[in-house]
Formats: sequence, structure tokens, C-alpha cells
Amino acid sequence: MKITYANAKVKKYFTDFAKMQRQIPLEWVRTIKKHLNHLEAADNFGIYLSLGIGHPEELTGYEHITYSVHITPNVRLILQPNADNNEEVMICTEIEIEGVCDYHGSKENWYIP
Repeated sequence: MKITYANAKVKKYFTDFAKMQRQIPLEWVRTIKKHLNHLEAADNFGIYLSLGIGHPEELTGYEHITYSVHITPNVRLILQPNADNNEEVMICTEIEIEGVCDYHGSKENWYIP
């Protein structure tokens, strides 16, 4: 699957894990790297979702379809599949990384925006 980034700041951290490690704990960086490897290896987002790695779940309250993947019990990697509806999500071959945040319903604390 192709991975893109929400903006240049997010891309800067996700393409330089040493820089990311200065922003968040090493254990989180390792988990994020594993998730990115799994995402890149999947042919489409539906296959990744069916594996259940990181407990992916759809989030509510966003303008576009948005999913989170667990890094820790409270910290999430936020993803947006390049799809307009839920049927297209399953065959989507491109996702956009939004960042890393502490997601609790309507309250968000962004570590990497």
C-alpha cells in the first residue's frame, strides 16, 4: 500500500525515526515502525484491517473516514484511507498518516501533528 502524509511536518517525523525518537518514547517509535511495515506490505487497506494488527478502529467526528491503530492503550496512530465511502475503504491502496495522538473521544492530545 502507498503511504502519504498529512503535511511536511508529519512526513519529517515519519521518514526520520531518530527525529521521531526525540519527540516520543523509543517503544512507541518501534511500534509505529512495525505498523508502517505492515501497512506497506498489505495490498489494500481491507487486508490490513482483516489482520487486526494494532486493533484498527474507525473514529467518529472527523470530516473524512479516519481510523486509529493502537501504539499503546491510550496512544493512537491516526490514518485516513484514500476513500470516499466505507465500501471503497476495503479496496483502498493509499492511506494518509495524520499523526500520533492520545485519542479519547472528543479530546485529543497530539504528539506528532
